[in-house]
Amino acid sequence: MLKSELRAGVEYAFREKRVSGTPLTRIKLLQYVRGARWKAEWIDTHPGLVDYVTTAQILVPWKEHKQFQQEETDLAHLREYNFSHGYDGNFPVCQALQQVYENVEDRISYDRGILQTTLESLNRLRVRSQLSEYTLQSPAFEGRDGFLRLPHDQAEELARNFCMVKPAPVLIGIETTERNWSMDVARPGNEYLVPLLNQYRASWAIIRQWCGSDAAVAERDKRIEILERLVWDAIYALQKAGLDTEAARLRRTIDSH
Repeated sequence: MLKSELRAGVEYAFREKRVSGTPLTRIKLLQYVRGARWKAEWIDTHPGLVDYVTTAQILVPWKEHKQFQQEETDLAHLREYNFSHGYDGNFPVCQALQQVYENVEDRISYDRGILQTTLESLNRLRVRSQLSEYTLQSPAFEGRDGFLRLPHDQAEELARNFCMVKPAPVLIGIETTERNWSMDVARPGNEYLVPLLNQYRASWAIIRQWCGSDAAVAERDKRIEILERLVWDAIYALQKAGLDTEAARLRRTIDSH
Protein backbone atom coordinates (compact mmCIF):
# COMPACT_ATOMS: atom_id res chain seq x y z
CA MET A 1 0.00 0.00 0.00
CA LEU A 2 1.00 3.62 -0.42
CA LYS A 3 2.00 5.62 2.64
CA SER A 4 -0.70 8.18 1.85
CA GLU A 5 -3.37 5.46 2.09
CA LEU A 6 -2.45 4.33 5.61
CA ARG A 7 -4.23 5.61 8.72
CA ALA A 8 -3.46 5.30 12.44
CA GLY A 9 -6.10 3.30 14.33
CA VAL A 10 -6.94 1.07 11.33
CA GLU A 11 -6.21 -2.68 11.21
CA TYR A 12 -4.12 -4.04 8.33
CA ALA A 13 -2.72 -7.30 6.98
CA PHE A 14 1.03 -7.46 7.65
CA ARG A 15 3.67 -9.73 6.14
CA GLU A 16 7.23 -9.54 7.42
CA LYS A 17 8.72 -10.73 4.12
CA ARG A 18 6.93 -10.11 0.83
CA VAL A 19 6.67 -13.77 -0.19
CA SER A 20 3.39 -14.58 -1.90
CA GLY A 21 1.27 -17.20 -0.13
CA THR A 22 2.89 -16.88 3.30
CA PRO A 23 0.57 -16.22 6.28
CA LEU A 24 -0.73 -12.74 7.05
CA THR A 25 -0.63 -11.12 10.47
CA ARG A 26 -3.30 -8.79 11.81
CA ILE A 27 -1.96 -5.51 13.18
CA LYS A 28 -3.27 -2.07 14.07
CA LEU A 29 -1.27 1.01 13.21
CA LEU A 30 -0.76 3.24 16.23
CA GLN A 31 1.38 6.11 15.04
CA TYR A 32 3.35 7.32 12.04
CA VAL A 33 7.04 7.62 12.93
CA ARG A 34 9.01 8.89 9.92
CA GLY A 35 9.91 7.90 6.38
CA ALA A 36 8.22 4.56 5.73
CA ARG A 37 8.05 3.50 9.40
CA TRP A 38 4.97 3.07 11.58
CA LYS A 39 4.41 1.99 15.17
CA ALA A 40 1.97 -0.94 15.28
CA GLU A 41 0.23 -3.30 17.71
CA TRP A 42 -0.22 -7.02 16.98
CA ILE A 43 -3.84 -8.20 17.33
CA ASP A 44 -3.98 -11.99 16.86
CA THR A 45 -0.49 -13.46 17.01
CA HIS A 46 1.46 -12.11 19.99
CA PRO A 47 -1.48 -9.91 21.08
CA GLY A 48 -0.36 -6.70 22.72
CA LEU A 49 3.07 -6.72 21.09
CA VAL A 50 4.08 -3.25 19.92
CA ASP A 51 6.81 -2.91 17.31
CA TYR A 52 7.79 -0.97 14.21
CA VAL A 53 6.80 -1.88 10.65
CA THR A 54 7.46 -0.39 7.20
CA THR A 55 4.97 0.60 4.55
CA ALA A 56 6.21 -2.20 2.25
CA GLN A 57 5.16 -4.82 4.83
CA ILE A 58 1.56 -3.56 5.01
CA LEU A 59 -0.49 -5.16 2.25
CA VAL A 60 -4.21 -4.36 2.55
CA PRO A 61 -6.79 -3.31 5.15
CA TRP A 62 -7.54 -6.36 7.29
CA LYS A 63 -11.18 -6.39 6.14
CA GLU A 64 -9.90 -7.13 2.61
CA HIS A 65 -7.36 -9.80 3.51
CA LYS A 66 -9.47 -12.77 2.35
CA GLN A 67 -10.00 -11.24 -1.08
CA PHE A 68 -6.27 -10.44 -1.22
CA GLN A 69 -5.34 -14.05 -0.44
CA GLN A 70 -7.80 -15.36 -3.02
CA GLU A 71 -6.27 -13.07 -5.63
CA GLU A 72 -2.79 -14.37 -4.78
CA THR A 73 -4.07 -17.94 -5.19
CA ASP A 74 -5.77 -17.14 -8.50
CA LEU A 75 -2.63 -15.46 -9.82
CA ALA A 76 -0.47 -18.43 -8.81
CA HIS A 77 -2.86 -20.83 -10.59
CA LEU A 78 -2.79 -18.66 -13.72
CA ARG A 79 1.01 -18.67 -13.80
CA GLU A 80 1.14 -22.42 -13.23
CA TYR A 81 -1.33 -22.86 -16.10
CA ASN A 82 0.83 -20.73 -18.40
CA PHE A 83 4.00 -22.70 -17.73
CA SER A 84 2.22 -26.05 -18.00
CA HIS A 85 0.94 -24.96 -21.44
CA GLY A 86 4.37 -24.05 -22.80
CA TYR A 87 4.64 -20.37 -21.91
CA ASP A 88 8.21 -19.06 -22.04
CA GLY A 89 8.67 -15.34 -21.49
CA ASN A 90 11.85 -15.25 -23.61
CA PHE A 91 10.42 -16.22 -26.98
CA PRO A 92 9.37 -13.75 -29.74
CA VAL A 93 5.64 -14.50 -29.45
CA CYS A 94 5.56 -12.65 -26.11
CA GLN A 95 7.13 -9.55 -27.67
CA ALA A 96 4.67 -9.84 -30.55
CA LEU A 97 1.72 -9.90 -28.14
CA GLN A 98 3.00 -6.87 -26.26
CA GLN A 99 3.22 -4.90 -29.48
CA VAL A 100 -0.19 -5.97 -30.75
CA TYR A 101 -1.91 -4.85 -27.56
CA GLU A 102 0.05 -1.60 -27.45
CA ASN A 103 -1.44 -0.71 -30.83
CA VAL A 104 -5.07 -1.78 -30.51
CA GLU A 105 -6.76 -0.65 -27.29
CA ASP A 106 -6.48 1.50 -24.21
CA ARG A 107 -6.78 -0.11 -20.78
CA ILE A 108 -5.48 -3.41 -22.12
CA SER A 109 -1.92 -4.70 -21.79
CA TYR A 110 0.10 -7.89 -22.00
CA ASP A 111 3.03 -8.55 -19.70
CA ARG A 112 4.85 -11.73 -18.67
CA GLY A 113 2.18 -14.09 -19.94
CA ILE A 114 -0.82 -12.22 -18.54
CA LEU A 115 -3.34 -10.07 -20.39
CA GLN A 116 -4.79 -7.39 -18.09
CA THR A 117 -7.88 -5.42 -19.08
CA THR A 118 -11.39 -4.39 -18.12
CA LEU A 119 -14.32 -6.43 -19.39
CA GLU A 120 -15.57 -3.38 -21.31
CA SER A 121 -12.25 -2.89 -23.13
CA LEU A 122 -11.91 -6.61 -23.79
CA ASN A 123 -15.36 -6.88 -25.34
CA ARG A 124 -14.74 -3.74 -27.42
CA LEU A 125 -11.65 -5.42 -28.86
CA ARG A 126 -13.51 -8.70 -29.38
CA VAL A 127 -16.21 -6.91 -31.38
CA ARG A 128 -13.49 -5.41 -33.61
CA SER A 129 -12.08 -8.94 -33.95
CA GLN A 130 -15.50 -10.31 -34.93
CA LEU A 131 -15.71 -12.44 -31.80
CA SER A 132 -18.56 -12.88 -29.32
CA GLU A 133 -18.57 -11.24 -25.89
CA TYR A 134 -16.15 -12.72 -23.40
CA THR A 135 -17.21 -15.25 -20.79
CA LEU A 136 -14.71 -15.74 -17.97
CA GLN A 137 -12.74 -18.93 -18.62
CA SER A 138 -10.51 -20.49 -15.97
CA PRO A 139 -7.77 -19.78 -15.06
CA ALA A 140 -8.71 -16.19 -15.96
CA PHE A 141 -10.04 -14.19 -13.01
CA GLU A 142 -11.17 -10.73 -11.97
CA GLY A 143 -8.97 -8.93 -9.45
CA ARG A 144 -10.00 -6.67 -6.59
CA ASP A 145 -9.31 -3.68 -8.82
CA GLY A 146 -11.96 -4.77 -11.33
CA PHE A 147 -9.42 -5.77 -13.99
CA LEU A 148 -9.48 -9.20 -15.62
CA ARG A 149 -6.32 -11.30 -15.84
CA LEU A 150 -6.24 -13.72 -18.77
CA PRO A 151 -3.63 -16.43 -19.48
CA HIS A 152 -1.17 -16.43 -22.34
CA ASP A 153 -3.12 -18.76 -24.66
CA GLN A 154 -6.30 -16.66 -24.44
CA ALA A 155 -4.24 -13.52 -25.07
CA GLU A 156 -2.60 -15.10 -28.13
CA GLU A 157 -5.90 -16.33 -29.58
CA LEU A 158 -7.43 -12.84 -29.33
CA ALA A 159 -4.35 -11.15 -30.81
CA ARG A 160 -4.30 -13.55 -33.77
CA ASN A 161 -7.98 -12.89 -34.48
CA PHE A 162 -7.54 -9.15 -34.31
CA CYS A 163 -4.50 -9.19 -36.63
CA MET A 164 -6.40 -11.31 -39.15
CA VAL A 165 -9.49 -9.05 -39.15
CA LYS A 166 -7.88 -5.62 -38.57
CA PRO A 167 -4.23 -5.78 -39.68
CA ALA A 168 -3.74 -2.08 -40.46
CA PRO A 169 -3.50 -0.59 -36.92
CA VAL A 170 -0.92 -3.17 -35.87
CA LEU A 171 1.13 -3.06 -39.07
CA ILE A 172 1.31 0.73 -39.11
CA GLY A 173 2.61 0.68 -35.53
CA ILE A 174 5.33 -1.91 -36.06
CA GLU A 175 6.41 -0.54 -39.43
CA THR A 176 6.79 2.94 -37.99
CA THR A 177 8.88 1.53 -35.15
CA GLU A 178 11.01 -0.57 -37.49
CA ARG A 179 11.66 2.39 -39.80
CA ASN A 180 12.64 4.69 -36.93
CA TRP A 181 14.88 2.10 -35.29
CA SER A 182 16.55 1.24 -38.61
CA MET A 183 17.40 4.91 -39.08
CA ASP A 184 18.78 5.09 -35.53
CA VAL A 185 20.96 2.00 -36.07
CA ALA A 186 22.41 3.52 -39.25
CA ARG A 187 23.78 6.51 -37.34
CA PRO A 188 27.42 6.27 -36.16
CA GLY A 189 27.75 5.14 -32.56
CA ASN A 190 24.43 3.28 -32.46
CA GLU A 191 25.75 -0.12 -33.50
CA TYR A 192 24.86 -1.48 -30.06
CA LEU A 193 21.19 -1.29 -31.11
CA VAL A 194 21.63 -3.93 -33.83
CA PRO A 195 20.98 -6.98 -31.57
CA LEU A 196 17.82 -5.31 -30.18
CA LEU A 197 16.57 -4.53 -33.68
CA ASN A 198 17.20 -8.10 -34.81
CA GLN A 199 15.42 -9.44 -31.74
CA TYR A 200 12.33 -7.36 -32.46
CA ARG A 201 12.38 -8.26 -36.15
CA ALA A 202 11.61 -11.84 -35.13
CA SER A 203 8.46 -10.68 -33.32
CA TRP A 204 7.50 -8.38 -36.22
CA ALA A 205 7.72 -11.35 -38.58
CA ILE A 206 5.28 -13.23 -36.34
CA ILE A 207 2.85 -10.30 -36.34
CA ARG A 208 3.00 -10.06 -40.14
CA GLN A 209 2.30 -13.78 -40.32
CA TRP A 210 -0.75 -13.36 -38.06
CA CYS A 211 -1.95 -10.50 -40.26
CA GLY A 212 -1.59 -12.59 -43.42
CA SER A 213 1.03 -11.29 -45.81
CA ASP A 214 -1.14 -10.65 -48.88
CA ALA A 215 -4.09 -9.18 -47.00
CA ALA A 216 -1.82 -7.06 -44.82
CA VAL A 217 0.11 -5.59 -47.75
CA ALA A 218 -3.11 -4.92 -49.66
CA GLU A 219 -4.67 -3.16 -46.67
CA ARG A 220 -1.54 -1.07 -46.12
CA ASP A 221 -1.32 -0.08 -49.80
CA LYS A 222 -5.00 0.85 -49.80
CA ARG A 223 -4.49 3.19 -46.86
CA ILE A 224 -1.40 4.72 -48.48
CA GLU A 225 -3.36 5.34 -51.68
CA ILE A 226 -6.14 7.08 -49.74
CA LEU A 227 -3.66 9.27 -47.89
CA GLU A 228 -1.87 10.14 -51.14
CA ARG A 229 -5.14 11.21 -52.76
CA LEU A 230 -5.89 13.41 -49.75
CA VAL A 231 -2.49 15.11 -50.08
CA TRP A 232 -3.08 15.79 -53.81
CA ASP A 233 -6.50 17.22 -53.00
CA ALA A 234 -4.81 19.51 -50.48
CA ILE A 235 -2.24 20.59 -53.10
CA TYR A 236 -4.95 21.56 -55.60
CA ALA A 237 -6.91 23.38 -52.88
CA LEU A 238 -3.81 25.38 -51.92
CA GLN A 239 -3.14 26.31 -55.54
CA LYS A 240 -6.71 27.54 -56.01
CA ALA A 241 -6.32 29.62 -52.85
CA GLY A 242 -3.16 31.21 -54.23
CA LEU A 243 -0.89 29.48 -51.71
CA ASP A 244 1.61 28.26 -54.29
CA THR A 245 4.52 28.02 -51.85
CA GLU A 246 2.67 25.62 -49.55
CA ALA A 247 1.41 23.63 -52.54
CA ALA A 248 4.96 23.30 -53.90
CA ARG A 249 6.23 22.12 -50.50
CA LEU A 250 3.64 19.32 -50.36
CA ARG A 251 4.38 18.38 -54.00
CA ARG A 252 8.10 18.07 -53.23
CA THR A 253 7.27 15.84 -50.27
CA ILE A 254 5.18 13.54 -52.46
CA ASP A 255 7.81 13.43 -55.22
CA SER A 256 10.60 12.60 -52.76
CA HIS A 257 8.74 9.49 -51.60
